[in-house]
Amino acid sequence: MSAHQVTVTRTTTSVHTTSAILLNIGYFKTIPGILKVLQLAISIIVVGILGNYIWTTASSRYTAYQVFVTELYLLLIATTALIATFCLTLSCLVSIATGTIIAKTIFEVIYHFTITR
Repeated sequence: MSAHQVTVTRTTTSVHTTSAILLNIGYFKTIPGILKVLQLAISIIVVGILGNYIWTTASSRYTAYQVFVTELYLLLIATTALIATFCLTLSCLVSIATGTIIAKTIFEVIYHFTITR
């Protein structure tokens, strides 16, 4: 009888699951990311200025908020733009694929058209 040599190779794979949140910081190095941060900063400044103006002017007068219809409408639109921009920025920060997908959709065009009108 002849002797046969048998080689057994055993491979093991281990899977590690982590609950770490990965942030897409590289998105903010692109032009759309920089514009989103600027848009967010401008929205915060506009809401702050409008809120301060309405607060100081309303407290110095004895009239109700009926005088501030235009200012309150602008504050409503600026706050809506702030919240929507924050949600878009947060979704692009948390998800790696979102930053490239949202830029290719018509949502950005419609969003910016309605906010500027």
